[in-house]
Amino acid sequence: MKKIAKNIMVLILMAVTSVSVQAQEVSTTNMLEMAPYRHYINPAFEPITDGYFYIPALSHLQLYAGNNSLSMSSLIINQGGKTMWTLNPESNVNLLDEFRPNTLIRAQVQAPILGFGTRLKKGGYLHINIDANVDAGVGLPRDLFRFALGGMTDLSGNNAFDLKGLGVNAQAYLSLSVGYSKQVNDHWTWGLNVKVLDGIAHANMKQNELALNANPEAWSLQGTGNVSLAGPFESYPSEFSVDAISNWYESTPIDFTNYKKLLTPSGIGLAADLGFSYKPIKYLKISVALTDIGAIRWMKGCTMGYKVNGTFDGVGTINYSDYVDENGNFNGSMLGDTLLGRLETVYKTALSSNGEANNKGYFSPLTMKLNAGVDAYFANGIIGLGLYSKTMLYNSKFYEELTVGAAVRPASWFNFAVSYSILNGRGDNLGAALGLRLGPLAITLAADYVPMTYAKTPINDKNYPIPYKMQGVNMELGIGIVWGWRHKKSKDVEKIENL
Repeated sequence: MKKIAKNIMVLILMAVTSVSVQAQEVSTTNMLEMAPYRHYINPAFEPITDGYFYIPALSHLQLYAGNNSLSMSSLIINQGGKTMWTLNPESNVNLLDEFRPNTLIRAQVQAPILGFGTRLKKGGYLHINIDANVDAGVGLPRDLFRFALGGMTDLSGNNAFDLKGLGVNAQAYLSLSVGYSKQVNDHWTWGLNVKVLDGIAHANMKQNELALNANPEAWSLQGTGNVSLAGPFESYPSEFSVDAISNWYESTPIDFTNYKKLLTPSGIGLAADLGFSYKPIKYLKISVALTDIGAIRWMKGCTMGYKVNGTFDGVGTINYSDYVDENGNFNGSMLGDTLLGRLETVYKTALSSNGEANNKGYFSPLTMKLNAGVDAYFANGIIGLGLYSKTMLYNSKFYEELTVGAAVRPASWFNFAVSYSILNGRGDNLGAALGLRLGPLAITLAADYVPMTYAKTPINDKNYPIPYKMQGVNMELGIGIVWGWRHKKSKDVEKIENL
């Protein structure tokens, strides 16, 4: 049993470190005043141009993929001149210490379809944007890894593992947003962004309780949970059981070429972003914003409860003679079929419905974030320093990020910034952002967690550099058409550039 757990553990670890996902705003962009789309961090941030325009070909793409616990350095080490897995018995690294209470593997993509912003003659800035969003994540509790890594080696009886944090959440939607920001005086600026949401698809699994009790004779898993499902489907499962889900999946194909059906709302929602910035003195700014406060009401959706009550006590006695072909050769595939059949029997009987499915629809919240920052500028605004905090509420759990940064803007057409993530940087990763003005185009290139250390990995007799301490990728690319970037600065422009 321990070998089975170890093999499962290796697969999970490889998935965590290779998929590495958690899409979110690029923190380094906080210091990139030239980025026209920076208001998505805080709606009180006004662009320094009189207007901007994004279209799909010239757009603003934001992508995150990562996890909050592991990097490749968590799995492979160099000890005494010898490269080895941290799971190696000779390793002096305790891999379990690398895991946080909740490991989140997450991916998010935000791709504007159309974006427009303009400074109003009577003051304030207006934004109108249409975005496509995909947000997906898997939560893994630390006890899952404690069980897989510890196994039965130190047990003298029953041992309990709390797996309640195991969950999945994924949704895709379009958003139409209208935003407005206003500089009240030399000290205060506020901003509000209101979004109408077109829900495309959603899936969520959450445990009410889930406990694994293990002993050398058997493993038993017990608990209850709920699954929510919505999308462009003709029907939904009658209950959450293995057979019902399998039959529904086979009878409900999705035509991904039928864009009209895919984009027909399965849910409608509302959300808002609210932000403020305050300048107590000329070269110091404090900013706070709550973003994605809202939810989607899924009309075409269902919720299903389930129960888990199963025990795995091995595969019984295996007789070698039962798996020998007519030539006397051992047939491994026959044995594999026997093992899979036993596992299938266990999980089919362990998972059962907990009441009838509810097809009346439900609500799902967006991933709400609290963004806060402190910026200080020197040398007439050419050099800047910043400290930024980001708190994310994802699937009922909080995740934190803290970043420090520095920026320079020696010319009106050039802006550069670097940053370091205090919580997730691992002493190795830096963030970098570049803003350029080339005629009517404003170009934004930004990324957090840019790896600084690479390990040579042999593949097919060639060595390839692999980022060694990177937990994820968080990047942003923007190419927008802008106007009104005045070289002769008015007082209003000077105020904005000193923000």
